[in-house]
Amino acid sequence: MRPQYIETLFATCVSAIAVSATFAYTPWATSYFDYLPAPGQYVQDPQDPEDPFFNIPDAALGRPYAGGFVEPDTSSLVTLGGFGGTITLGFDHTVLDEPTNPFGMDFIVFGNAFYASGNPNRHWAECGHVEVSRDDNGNGLPDDPWYIIPGSHIAVPGTQYMLQTWDDNLADPTYPPLPPIADETWIPYGRQGQWTSEGFLLPEDPFNVTILVNPNGEDATEEGIHGYADYMPVLKLGDVDADGQVEEPGLPPEHFYVLPDDPFTVGISPGSGGGDAFDIAWAVDAETGALAELDGIDFVRITTAVNYVAGALGEISTEIDAVADVAGDYDMDGDHDLADAAGLQRCFDQPAPPLDPCGRLDHNHDEWVDLSDVPAFVNALTGP
Repeated sequence: MRPQYIETLFATCVSAIAVSATFAYTPWATSYFDYLPAPGQYVQDPQDPEDPFFNIPDAALGRPYAGGFVEPDTSSLVTLGGFGGTITLGFDHTVLDEPTNPFGMDFIVFGNAFYASGNPNRHWAECGHVEVSRDDNGNGLPDDPWYIIPGSHIAVPGTQYMLQTWDDNLADPTYPPLPPIADETWIPYGRQGQWTSEGFLLPEDPFNVTILVNPNGEDATEEGIHGYADYMPVLKLGDVDADGQVEEPGLPPEHFYVLPDDPFTVGISPGSGGGDAFDIAWAVDAETGALAELDGIDFVRITTAVNYVAGALGEISTEIDAVADVAGDYDMDGDHDLADAAGLQRCFDQPAPPLDPCGRLDHNHDEWVDLSDVPAFVNALTGP
């Protein structure tokens, strides 16, 4: 029998919505503040509409474009160049730390990684580390404290911080420093003389390679690398079962690329559009290692974290396509309202896998929607 409590849910929701308000927003990053690429083979790409170009920071705004886990789409990428190349992006709203989101993830970074030979334990990946910031002073600028998401391979951030010196004097016999600049076309626009880039350096093992192998093995089911940008592939729009084929060609990007992959499991979770998912709760103070304990973020900074040049293939350089806020509401419209309450009624006393619509109502992550999920749902209500 359905408990009488659930029959009064709409009345409770109406009361909660009556005293709340929200505004429509886009799930994607909407602005960039700094784009400072390090030397790399694509930082001076010709800005020719007939050819792909990778040095336009606007390419990291809006939705991602993807070719799948074997052949990525390169039409909407911005390169960060070599080690320390960086971009800072902002949202038109605060991305909240929501433990009730699928897998507990809060935002997703999309790059152009892919599986080597289709093996999900072998990645063509160029990893970047991610930092986050809250607009505490409310001025709309990324000038508040930054916090690093250490991921799987930045154990003590302060000990892995590195400055890299660059020099545009290609004829100097003592030049170049590591890694090399191949020629003058690798020098970012506006750079001359000597300058530096900075970041948190990922270890040579396993990252200084062209094919990044899961440290847990090529037959592993648990992912040994997580918490970095440009590691996981991005699926074709509408490939809802992660098989390389498009099952739902009419699926809106804002309903597909806002569902996170489980970053601890090999492969892309069915229902997710892929990319690298992050939990804001992972953020720490780089100097002390203490948890940042942010309730939300307004800015994301992504930095190439590998210092390696792979011969003729060029430098390891993180590429970014988009950043998205994870959708945690039933109908994925960015708010919790009566439509979601209707979903709660439909899903009540039903199984709730993480990326199923009912799974977005499973607030205690027991893969079942029941009375224990109702209080958290009511607290999440924001209105239309």
